[in-house]
Amino acid sequence: MLLISVPNTYVPERSYIIQTLLHDFLGINSEIIIEERKDVLIKENSNSDSRVLRVADILFQTPANQWLTQNSLPKQPLPIWDTTKTYADVSLVSPKLPIIYGNEVSSNGLNKDYLVETPDGLYLGLDIFGSAFFMLTRYEELVKSDRDQHDRFPATVSLAYQEGFLDRPIINEYIEILWYCMQRLWPGLERRQRAFKVVVSHDVDTPFAQAFTGIPRLIRNCGGDIIRRKSLSMAINRFISWQEIKKGNYKRDFNYTFDHIMDISEQNNLQSAFYFKTACTNKTFDDNYSIDHPYIRQLLREIHNRGHEIGLHPSYETYQNSQHTKAEFYKLLQVCDEEGIQQNHWGGRQHYLRWQVPITWRSWNQAGLNYDSTLSYADHAGFRCGICYEFPVFDLEKRQVLSLRERPLVVMEASVLGEQYMNLSGQEALSYMLRLKERCQQFNGDFTLLWHNSSFDKPQMWEIYKQLISQI
Repeated sequence: MLLISVPNTYVPERSYIIQTLLHDFLGINSEIIIEERKDVLIKENSNSDSRVLRVADILFQTPANQWLTQNSLPKQPLPIWDTTKTYADVSLVSPKLPIIYGNEVSSNGLNKDYLVETPDGLYLGLDIFGSAFFMLTRYEELVKSDRDQHDRFPATVSLAYQEGFLDRPIINEYIEILWYCMQRLWPGLERRQRAFKVVVSHDVDTPFAQAFTGIPRLIRNCGGDIIRRKSLSMAINRFISWQEIKKGNYKRDFNYTFDHIMDISEQNNLQSAFYFKTACTNKTFDDNYSIDHPYIRQLLREIHNRGHEIGLHPSYETYQNSQHTKAEFYKLLQVCDEEGIQQNHWGGRQHYLRWQVPITWRSWNQAGLNYDSTLSYADHAGFRCGICYEFPVFDLEKRQVLSLRERPLVVMEASVLGEQYMNLSGQEALSYMLRLKERCQQFNGDFTLLWHNSSFDKPQMWEIYKQLISQI
């Protein structure tokens, strides 16, 4: 048990982030004491004479009239802590660590540092709790008004992208700094043991390419194969496939990759999650398939019978509409119940990664979903929340912890491969994604991967996918 003495400001916010970092991530029980002070003091409950850890307190010293304003954002450019110049032996992505919130302190009067010894213990000038709160709650996205054509907060506007740490789980690094300090002061303290895992999911935007196609559209598609793609064989294969599908053999569809996906997951002892849409709220951006269709119902049964997960992929206009989210989730539950499908947990991901803090989280929580896995940037893969652990969600406006959990997305294949986004290809794309995977592995975290069922149009895609989900 640790005693955490904190200033008497922003108590709900402080309680949330302390509980998340210490209990959820490190597995350490703590008790929070509210008192008049200017920093955070941590000590062991078991020994009143034990050494103490003092931690800088920057974000939560923000005046109330400046909270959630530009004035409270980190000052750029961020200072860099060169940990090679200190005695901190900590597992980091790089020894040069950006400081989101913090105060430099002098170690010997000559060199500036963020970790120094004091007569009664250690002082850490890095505001770990405030910085983690900033990243996990997506604080900056409520302050900055920048949005792209789909009303999404772009990676390029984020602090992480601008300061060059979007590709590193910086809050995991901060946690290792915190744990290092605790070990030095209290060697008998133990942390929760975690294991690296791959978490793979598939947004089912277009379950079938041809199953619901009529003759006029078939003719147009075949014409495109011949004229634009200059492939008579593709047109012939499309026609033969269409005929087979219309006879009931829907697995001949180009987009029917589900069996192969599940085969690969099972070979790697993984459970795939498939997130389905149940409504269309925008005819331009939603593929209008029906969750009630016999083909979809059969697919749901097969996924469930093989031990994989079914989840929700809310339609394009739901990210600001709690009623639509709830209705679409209840439709999924209804169909699954009719097919004898029961699950202990239900989650999913927003279509187009459309998400708004804290409205979307609140909608999911009100609908009764257990987890969300939306939070990666569409335009750039990486650690949008700065963490590769699942974590509880905090509502910045209502100032309360929700029962919903966030399973942050690290890589969406379209972000890396898409021409409109990072536009990487071949070995370059694979290398980048593997680097993110290795950084999750470094911290025994979760490498969360999204690969659409309709994105295996080239044999090379299967090879990249197999390497990414391999547990080796």
